[in-house]
Amino acid sequence: MRTIASISFAFIVAIITLIPAPGCNVITPVAYAIHGPGKVEPQFTLEENARTVVFVDDPSSRITQRRLRYAIAKRTTDELLQKRILVDMVDPRGILTAASNEQYGEQMSISELGESVDADIVIYAVVTDFSLSPEVGAYLPRATMRVKIIDTRDSSRVWPTDERGHSINVQIPQRPGTGPMSTGERVEIENELAQRAGLGLAQLFYKHEITETVLFRR
Repeated sequence: MRTIASISFAFIVAIITLIPAPGCNVITPVAYAIHGPGKVEPQFTLEENARTVVFVDDPSSRITQRRLRYAIAKRTTDELLQKRILVDMVDPRGILTAASNEQYGEQMSISELGESVDADIVIYAVVTDFSLSPEVGAYLPRATMRVKIIDTRDSSRVWPTDERGHSINVQIPQRPGTGPMSTGERVEIENELAQRAGLGLAQLFYKHEITETVLFRR
């Protein structure tokens, strides 16, 4: 059995590993939320059997390519299925296609977009930042999103109470002053950031170890 001292030491080590190099003040090096020793609690409990789809929206064009929006949503979908948080999920490609077709007709609500792919619940994430260099002289890839849970059965927002959504921040720890030297390297980092953002979105909805979290707060 581990002692209290050893648990405390492990906890301190976990926190230290989250601290970025000096000079970076973009995101505070503190785990997103801690409820109990070494655990991050879910922010919301999803309906396990509700047919659910993940929709990553980017109205401000923060992401250069739509494939990255799909990559985020697909990673979230795969993670929630793998963890058995949900058992019936819709491939996010369908709702992305439905949203892209809005330009040829009237704009649909999030609930209507969810209904178009026969989903009961939409995990709706609006990208507010997706960048590799958030400030001059710092290379710290990060993604921020505002998340809402929409029930298409009654067109209601079931979470959170804040109409702006629940804000999450994800980053890839890097040494300030370094960055991708070629287009290929940039694409690779963007793909990695998309995967990490998708994992962070999924982690909102299940308990996990603090050493596994990719969620940070400013």
